[in-house]
Amino acid sequence: MKSRAVVHGAVSIVNAIPTGLGAALGVDLTTSVEAEFFESGSREIDVEIKIEDEEIEDMALVEETVNRLLNIYGEKKIGIHLNIYSNIPVARGLKSSSAVSDAVVLAVSNLLGIKLDLVEAVNLAVDASIDAGVSITGAFDDSVTCMLGGVNITDNIKREILAHWEMDEDIAIVISIPEEKIYTGKLNKEIFNSVRNLSNRAVTLALNGLIWDAMMINGFIIASVLDLDYEPMIAVLKKNIISCGVSGKGPAIVAVTRPDYENELEQEFKRFGKTIKTKPNNKIATVEILE
Repeated sequence: MKSRAVVHGAVSIVNAIPTGLGAALGVDLTTSVEAEFFESGSREIDVEIKIEDEEIEDMALVEETVNRLLNIYGEKKIGIHLNIYSNIPVARGLKSSSAVSDAVVLAVSNLLGIKLDLVEAVNLAVDASIDAGVSITGAFDDSVTCMLGGVNITDNIKREILAHWEMDEDIAIVISIPEEKIYTGKLNKEIFNSVRNLSNRAVTLALNGLIWDAMMINGFIIASVLDLDYEPMIAVLKKNIISCGVSGKGPAIVAVTRPDYENELEQEFKRFGKTIKTKPNNKIATVEILE
């Protein structure tokens, strides 16, 4: 028997680290996980992972996620093989860890016959992210958005969804992907204290539906705190954009525009390195038994 889950990616509207309140938007990048049993005399997790143009060596998040499910299942001598594929760049602030953890939870719980609703699956993924050291807050906002799609505003401390709605799909999203990688687990949370008030204002704007204003404010305050390169944001501000900002802790820069202008923004971003063109995602994650 084989189980497969598909989860989409997300980009930040407001980073949750300064205040515990965050907002994110689902995007049409995907992570898929196929899980199946293999014969083993002990608990064993075998992982094959492929990320476009990336190499992944740290399996801590995947192993922590699977072990949590095996503890629920109760079988000590079991082998699980995972095939993971993703087109979400790693350690750029594009929710790659949340997408992987969500997809692993769905695929493995389905394989084991463990019944979880989507919010329960998110909470298990968040706990695994914290314990594996890949997230400061657990990234509840990111995990929810990867799982549910659309726009989500959350309280990451209470793990509550404050608002959820579907996004207009008639927009284009262009992402600048610098070579530099920033790992969330290595950040010092204290450096964000200086922008708590501004971040709270961005959350208020988002809750009032002004997500593009919130994204822009968040982008500049996160870039300031983390000393990220402003230049890609400044460059596209001169173009036909709806909004732009830093996703997660960066260094990825996200620009939102109408489809007619996405090629113009792509050319602008190409001056700074790799780019990705995508669109909003409103679909929830899926899981199925293949055989």
